[in-house]
Amino acid sequence: MRLALLALVVDLTALTASAALAAPAAERLVVKPYPGKWKRITDQTDGASWFHEQIPADQDVNSFTDILSDQAFAKLAGYDPSKFLTGLFQRINGGCTGLVVNGPAAAVEGGVTVVYGQAYCGQQTGQSFGVHMFYKLIAGRDALYVIDREFHVPPSANGGQLSFPKDQAAAAMALLKNEAAANKYLTDDVYLCGGASTDPRCR
Repeated sequence: MRLALLALVVDLTALTASAALAAPAAERLVVKPYPGKWKRITDQTDGASWFHEQIPADQDVNSFTDILSDQAFAKLAGYDPSKFLTGLFQRINGGCTGLVVNGPAAAVEGGVTVVYGQAYCGQQTGQSFGVHMFYKLIAGRDALYVIDREFHVPPSANGGQLSFPKDQAAAAMALLKNEAAANKYLTDDVYLCGGASTDPRCR
């Protein structure tokens, strides 16, 4: 917080007003609505931390194939997002066969460090499907934010290769299109405002 230097006699009322004007805007994560109709299935809050999950409105919580989550880890404010994602990839590997990962890839958006990465799980342990996961992490002043878009896919020995049956070529092409859209969504429609952010999308 920046306060103007006041000479000798300081008027307390003026000082309070000056501090209020100089205080940075409260930090907030912007997660714009995902294309299509979605419904929230998880809404957990613990102080300044939270965990939200959404699935398409026409899917069931017990059998969904698409999910979008966003989390705030207040206790991890200042933690290296690349290190966090690397550790996350290691944990995913423990519950997955044929894992292929991309990243972490760090960048700066609006003066804030962000990290992108993808994990392609050939088959999730104990399940009949694989999972493709697209991540964006944002290192805020108040928390570490983790946003994850996941797709359930047919199982394969190699998560980097699709294994759709030949008669489902259209479904495979649709998945690739949706995954490209997920990457664009994370880049364009998920960002941090307030705090240390100078992102022009916040104006």
